[in-house]
Amino acid sequence: IFPEKVNDELPRVLVGGPDCTQPYSASLLNISAMSFGSLSENAIVALNKGAHKGDFYHNTGEGGLTQFHLQGGDVTWQIGTGYFGCRNDEGGFDGDKFAEKANLPAVKMIELKLSQGAKPGHGGVLPAKKNTIQIAKIRGVQPHTTILSPPRHSAFSDTKGLIAFIGNLRRLSNGKPVGFKLC
Repeated sequence: IFPEKVNDELPRVLVGGPDCTQPYSASLLNISAMSFGSLSENAIVALNKGAHKGDFYHNTGEGGLTQFHLQGGDVTWQIGTGYFGCRNDEGGFDGDKFAEKANLPAVKMIELKLSQGAKPGHGGVLPAKKNTIQIAKIRGVQPHTTILSPPRHSAFSDTKGLIAFIGNLRRLSNGKPVGFKLC
């Protein structure tokens, strides 16, 4: 509240432990998770360009990584229970699809969202009328169908599984920081 001296450089924190080969120097001010679909492509583009200009990261939200997130700003790719953008036809996790996107240079970190915070025990719902062809393509689902973000992950069911899955995400991303978010 009463700083004695103004910092010449904005403070940052290094994210990534000893198992992380691509640590990330994160700003203390970043753009929180908001999914494409909840926000328009113009909003996502503006936020990502702002992240680039401000030298901080932009969290994708669980709706998937889009071309609109790739406007020069650093990205934290959030993976939720629906595995949007890295899911197989049955809705489970697809490591190959994940690795393809996680290794894009703009993707600096991975955030594993453990549950549906605003809807605990129920999961999230994308109504069919809001599931456009564009959103469906990005999320890897069928358009014009109701899509459920399950209340839990199908790739693991306990603490050991969670830790193993995080290790797999780190390996598939070639050592990028992987964390998890409790909702």
